[in-house]
Amino acid sequence: MLLLDAGNLLFKRPSVAAGPSQEHLTAEAIIRIYQDIGYDAVGIGPLDMAGGIDLLQSSAADNFPWISANIIDAAGNPLFHQWISKEVQGVEVVITALTAPPKKLDQAIKIGHWESLLPELLQQISKKKNDPFIILLSSLTGEENRLIAEQYPAINLLLGADRHQQNASPQVVNHTLVTQTGKQGKYQGLLEINFGTERRWGQNREKQLADLQNRLGSLNWQLRRLEKKSASGKISANQNSTMERLRKNKDEMNAKIISLQETIGKEQSQTMLSDRYQYRFIGLKKNMANDIPTEELLKTLKQQIRQLHKKPSKHNETTDAQTLFPQGMDLVGFRVCESCHAPQTEFWQSTQHAEAYTTLARKEKNLDLECLLCHVTQNLFSSSFQNMPTKGLLSLPRELQSVGCETCHGAGKKHSVNPEGFKMVRLPGKNICLTCHTSEHDDNFNYEIQLTPVSCPAG
Repeated sequence: MLLLDAGNLLFKRPSVAAGPSQEHLTAEAIIRIYQDIGYDAVGIGPLDMAGGIDLLQSSAADNFPWISANIIDAAGNPLFHQWISKEVQGVEVVITALTAPPKKLDQAIKIGHWESLLPELLQQISKKKNDPFIILLSSLTGEENRLIAEQYPAINLLLGADRHQQNASPQVVNHTLVTQTGKQGKYQGLLEINFGTERRWGQNREKQLADLQNRLGSLNWQLRRLEKKSASGKISANQNSTMERLRKNKDEMNAKIISLQETIGKEQSQTMLSDRYQYRFIGLKKNMANDIPTEELLKTLKQQIRQLHKKPSKHNETTDAQTLFPQGMDLVGFRVCESCHAPQTEFWQSTQHAEAYTTLARKEKNLDLECLLCHVTQNLFSSSFQNMPTKGLLSLPRELQSVGCETCHGAGKKHSVNPEGFKMVRLPGKNICLTCHTSEHDDNFNYEIQLTPVSCPAG
């Protein structure tokens, strides 16, 4: 078995601040977990470079299996292994990787373009390895991956890490099988390959045969029902016509099955089998059993994050909303809203939005910036709002430690001073909800259905 990842696993954003941070702690934990699991090769994606090249080089020095054929220094020398080889089922498997250019790049580092690099790289591999099975891990776009598959048939399998694509079923492009799983750990792709005597992809005859036999079984079931009606004299003219059509289809299906069985027998006798594959995507759901060593590492990570962000307890005890609210956000907190909208505030306090921060605190995640982002009050309507966690979230006063009124209706400072002159948003649009209710955090979110339980009473 080979465990492979095409990249973009360490960070969620193109760049992160230098020095100790939650992002760096999380990246280091991911590296440790991958090492413990025993990954054979991991391609470097642009998001993996967000924390700087030093993190990647230090982990590579500690035997983390980073590979990239096109990350080079100013002199053109590769900074990581360009490819590695493994023997699987008696076949020499070569794994290489291409890294997409990040948005920010150290001046001492360059990303070589695949068009100028691949011909020489593949030639080098073919000289050193005899008839290898070549796997390319690529964080390039889906369009570029397709171009590579069309131009370089020597590549047998291309595993992508395009952040804008989800699970992509395997597809043969020219002579290359191209596929990828969705981003950052929601699915594990399982690709079972049976190597043939030739490095080319053939059709999965056994699966074709099974599909035909299943379809034949369905035809037989339909025929038996109609023939039973016919025997009792309760069949209509249309049903009689359908029965004749099904008998014809059955004869054709039987002929296809016999022909396919002959083809399978011929291929096996000639021992000229091409490479075959089967695949499935395994959804990694929260209710799956935890891996105990990994769970312990994640507990340690949570403790490290809390320690990093820990503040004196009195810092968050204040209720002086007017003086401590973040400047420029124009937020006033739900207590100010309550002075004019008591029934609505009372209703809101019964919803899960009001308990959003408390839920985090119970799980000891209220110092986790990634979680805080969607569990406190923010001005989502502001043109300057960025859906990115910042340390300012750790210093919010109590009145903003919940998904409060202003999250859905807009900042209330101007409205509280001049209610008639500055109206609030009465009904938040779907885009506002989707800021936090993303597929990553809420697979079953339905705007129309889930708006009702949190809609304030009129008045």
